[in-house]
Amino acid sequence: MRKVNILPVLLAALFALGSVSPVFAEIGNNTDNDDDYTYYYIDDDGRYVEVNGDNAANTEDDENAAFFDAFSTSWFIDHPGQRIYTITTASQLQGLANLVNEGHFDGYAANQYEDFKGVTIRLGRSITLKEDFTPIGRSEEIAFRGIFDGAGHTIKGLTIKENGGYAGLFGYLDGTVRDLTVEGTVKSSGPVCGSLAGYVSKNGIIWNCASGADVSGKAKTGGIAGFNDGGTISGSMNYGNVKGTLKVGGVVGENWGTIKKCGNRGEVRSTVRGATTYGTGGVAGRSVSEYSVIDRCFNAGNIFSGTEGTGGIVGYMNASGSEVTSSYNTGHITVHNNAVINTDNIRGYAGGVVGIVGVKGVKISDCYNAGSINNSDISGGVIGSYLNESKNSEEPFIKNNYYLSTSRVKGVGSDFSGKAVNYREGTEKIAQATLINGASKLGPFYVENTQGFYGPGGFPVLKWQVKLGKVETARLSNLTEMRQKSFDRFLMKHPTTSRKEWPIMMFFNYNTFTTQAIGDFYEK
Repeated sequence: MRKVNILPVLLAALFALGSVSPVFAEIGNNTDNDDDYTYYYIDDDGRYVEVNGDNAANTEDDENAAFFDAFSTSWFIDHPGQRIYTITTASQLQGLANLVNEGHFDGYAANQYEDFKGVTIRLGRSITLKEDFTPIGRSEEIAFRGIFDGAGHTIKGLTIKENGGYAGLFGYLDGTVRDLTVEGTVKSSGPVCGSLAGYVSKNGIIWNCASGADVSGKAKTGGIAGFNDGGTISGSMNYGNVKGTLKVGGVVGENWGTIKKCGNRGEVRSTVRGATTYGTGGVAGRSVSEYSVIDRCFNAGNIFSGTEGTGGIVGYMNASGSEVTSSYNTGHITVHNNAVINTDNIRGYAGGVVGIVGVKGVKISDCYNAGSINNSDISGGVIGSYLNESKNSEEPFIKNNYYLSTSRVKGVGSDFSGKAVNYREGTEKIAQATLINGASKLGPFYVENTQGFYGPGGFPVLKWQVKLGKVETARLSNLTEMRQKSFDRFLMKHPTTSRKEWPIMMFFNYNTFTTQAIGDFYEK
């Protein structure tokens, strides 16, 4: 038999099947050093694009080598009336912000402000920003109301330093952002801060997006958006670190709308505790409207909280009718008791799913916690504090939730009586081995992950996270622990490669690793 290089053949087959998109390949011959591997992205035209190393392809920067003195708006002003515009440079992107925020002379009167309602702005290529960026939209009156289609591209080098307004790529979003990844840094001393958007209105939609940006602000600070005021955020992932004073979340700082099929893998940190500063969570710091929904979400990032209410999914909920369903936490929670300000003796409550539930009628169902809870005054495996009105008032609302027996003694740290309790059919302590094989107990939106391919520990994951077919999963399940660790290191270095939870395929030097990684493909 002779050995053949099956990489091009296998990649072509995967593309033909449509089972994985995009695909990344790792090619190397040193099992001990990640730096000896080269990672490639295969773009829409089938070309290999190197994503690390000294010779990395950088074609997306070609048009951004020089910044124009004036932000480019001619793509719009010179072509009025179109329904779709394509922008390809950093200058044109800042021009979009200027058209929304400052307007332009229309030839007859003063500035004509553009909200782009009914118009699609399409990103024609990935771009790199070289200067501080001004957020697009700044108020309810001056907002973006069109569709911004990232078309699978990335905005790199996003740098925002906001001193009072809404901070994010979109400061005030009243339209749609889709299929976009952002990388960079967003810092704000203002009230609302996020990477994709600061403020999302009831008409706002963020769909199929990802962030690798580090976000830091004050109140209402989130990895994707600062404040979701009735809008919808779905199919989106945060990988950046998030830090704020209070109301801090891995996806959204404060939620009054819908968060669906979203996840956080970044570190979440809050710094202040005082009267009414509730809320630090892996997905949302607070979810406090009767219409607020968090559905099929997860947190895998570690949480370091200074606020009163800390949750693996949500820190604080106080509106009857709000809900957290089919969501899980595997991140570790640490509460800082020395962060108290203003008022003495304010306790810190922490729950594996929700930190504090302030009223009855909050629905928490089909969730689990596999993360540890450390240093909290009062904590529960599922809920830290539940201010229900009487015994059994929780029965219609708290159902089918689980927590590891090693994390907490009780599912609820404190109920109306001030005691730690477990609710019948609502908060159940479970052994690790049982949870690993317990996807069916959690409901129809979960699948097993016993080999740990989709997350550490082998705990169940959500169906939307699983993109590989049975054949590819079987092949990748044969990877050694060393190869899995190489996976993890690459993910940490290049967070956007796993955008939308797409898996990464690693292929090794076929002379050494082919049979180990993808089975016996020798040609007879």
